Amino acid sequence: MIAVVDTCYFLRRGSINQNIKKIYIPNSVKKELINEQSREYYNLYKYMIEIKNPSESYVNYISLINKKMHLNLSNADIDIVALTLELHEIFCSTWVDTTNLNELDEVVCLTLDNGIKQCLKHLDIYNDDKFISKIYKMRCFACFAMYDEKLDFCKKCGMNTITRVSVVLDENNKEKVLLKKGYKFIPKVLYDKKGVELKSSGQREYEHYIKSKGYKVKKNTLTNVLGDLKE
Repeated sequence: MIAVVDTCYFLRRGSINQNIKKIYIPNSVKKELINEQSREYYNLYKYMIEIKNPSESYVNYISLINKKMHLNLSNADIDIVALTLELHEIFCSTWVDTTNLNELDEVVCLTLDNGIKQCLKHLDIYNDDKFISKIYKMRCFACFAMYDEKLDFCKKCGMNTITRVSVVLDENNKEKVLLKKGYKFIPKVLYDKKGVELKSSGQREYEHYIKSKGYKVKKNTLTNVLGDLKE
């Protein structure tokens, strides 16, 4: 059995199954092991640990999933998922016959991070019946409008009260929003690089702000609205 281990697992000294014969971690995880306890636990298994960074193509792929699913994964988290997927395809996706039966290995990811688990679950390479699969959407705290894409301002009411919420499917396959008990919305103020306050999606400074971040805002033109209705 081969394991990919994330930072939190080392920090909390998670148990390492005796069937695991090889551990892989990306360099980004090793850099995060800075306190004495985590380094001590790392050194305990150092003889079976190999530093391996995921291929760029896998990192780019997981980055897209992270953005689409609003998982808020860090760069190190993305490396963990990307490396797990890459190793899974190397060791587990080979055609099985009598010549290579003994060469195949199970690849597992040892993590305590729900975002990583969610991404692995989405990729169908995480098996845990106790883990509840969720998706994340954006919800306006003011008017309760729901969105799949990441936004700064609500398309319905125009307020900058967008929050991320968890969504699960009930027994009737209908979406159920999970809200945090006692959650209090903290107003946020957006500023561009020049310190100008951004108050709406139609503000000229906001359009420049969006371009600097590398993504586009879909304007509510008649063509776009009709297109959304057709979908």
